[in-house]
Amino acid sequence: MALQNITQFFSSSFIAENALTKTLGEEFVLCENGNVVFHWADFFETCDLIKTQMENDPVLSEDYKNREAALARLSLIPVWIRTENKVHQTTMHDLYEKYILNQTHLMSGVDPFCPIELSFISGTGPFKGMSIAECFNKTTYKDFVLINLLKGKLPKRDFRIRLKSKVLMEYGTNFRDAHLVALEQITTAGLLFSVDSDTFMKKISQSSNLRILLNTEMLGQGHGKELPELKNHLSQFAFNLMYSSRKEDAIPCNFADLSVQSSFDFSKEKKVYLFISYEKLAGAHPASVKNIKNFVAHTRELVRNHYQKNSGNLKTA
Repeated sequence: MALQNITQFFSSSFIAENALTKTLGEEFVLCENGNVVFHWADFFETCDLIKTQMENDPVLSEDYKNREAALARLSLIPVWIRTENKVHQTTMHDLYEKYILNQTHLMSGVDPFCPIELSFISGTGPFKGMSIAECFNKTTYKDFVLINLLKGKLPKRDFRIRLKSKVLMEYGTNFRDAHLVALEQITTAGLLFSVDSDTFMKKISQSSNLRILLNTEMLGQGHGKELPELKNHLSQFAFNLMYSSRKEDAIPCNFADLSVQSSFDFSKEKKVYLFISYEKLAGAHPASVKNIKNFVAHTRELVRNHYQKNSGNLKTA
């Protein structure tokens, strides 16, 4: 099957990236424009709740089976990978599974981000130079994660909130250079940022000291608010939550304090994810870290109460 015809193998509702239903795809929205959200897969308590509910909710169970069946159909799409020594035959299902389950060591040493020769036609080609990551679809990838979490093949996660926001990271001599980085997640343990690989390698990684500018006051002001009030409050800062250009909001950290991991986004650009723990930030700016941690604890309670209250009615929540 030719690469350009892969999408014909699935229904348009499966391929569409906005086709998630209000079942396993439900998101708990903390801001009206959807820039601050929680998904049940991002907390071990809600993951367990969903597994239990599936036993008694036929709609939820049917949604799970439909997603699982759609993923299984990927086994019918053969892929040939040509290396220096031989041509390896596999399937799209196998490529997703090995990458998501962190079994890339079983892929004959193939880097999923580097261009290699792939064919969806036959073992004799024609071959096209591209990375394995470029073959992945955002919606399919998400469904693989959800299904494998519910099957217990992936480790359950501690609580985290997903954001669409940009904040300033300063670097260089006397912090004279700055770059907008994406603030991806606020977790119980720290903050997750992302930046394109080229910027990271050529600029940020060359500095031993960094500063992250974070306005955490709005998080502190949201502490104790019920969900409707919190949504209204966060909507004032919806497009750049925690963004600041004030030097007094700068939190210094060492480059060595960052946990760095390469990945990709679904516009086919290689990205670098940067995680830093609250422990590394608290010494320089304890008040800011306290605001963030209190916000995480408060929203975790809101989420917990919401899912417990709606445990019998998830699909319409």
